Amino acid sequence: MDFVNPPRAFVLVDGQLAPRLFGAYYRRYADAIELEGNEAVLEFGCGSGGIALRLAPRLRRGSLTCVDISPPMIKIAARRLRRYPHAVCLVGRIEELGLAGGSFDVVVIHNALHDVAEESRAATVSELAREMNAGGRLHLREPTKPSHGMPADAYRALLAEAGLAEVRSREVRVFPIGPAFEAVFVKKG
Repeated sequence: MDFVNPPRAFVLVDGQLAPRLFGAYYRRYADAIELEGNEAVLEFGCGSGGIALRLAPRLRRGSLTCVDISPPMIKIAARRLRRYPHAVCLVGRIEELGLAGGSFDVVVIHNALHDVAEESRAATVSELAREMNAGGRLHLREPTKPSHGMPADAYRALLAEAGLAEVRSREVRVFPIGPAFEAVFVKKG
């Protein structure tokens, strides 16, 4: 699928129906991300903002930067987050946005990394690691189905190659994505 210009049906489902139907799914994952409330958080592949909408209220003394390559999806996310002045939505590839580098305490990737073209994944993950400060955490939940996802060890290898150390992980079944890899990695000092 073309994620830059997704079909209208995808925008409708992911942008309008999914947040209503699967609100608990997004909320449970967002609530599991440990936050003090003063962190600078980057959500990679935010889509229409399902996770971001649950993170923003918890970051009253922090900031939330949402990145996605899809203009229609980021437009929906920005509209959802408009009441949070500390949240900003950016459209583009993380490698091309020219962010500050080393300024994020937490990076969140939820159901997005497996959709990055295989030849671009290493560069994408390296850039995400570059955006993290020393000791920063990366929270990941990605599908592991052979038909839609990657094996857990492939995610581990990508993140380790970028200099991130695994803190904890587990393989779970999560409705609606099925088998998934949930993990926390930290950027080495």
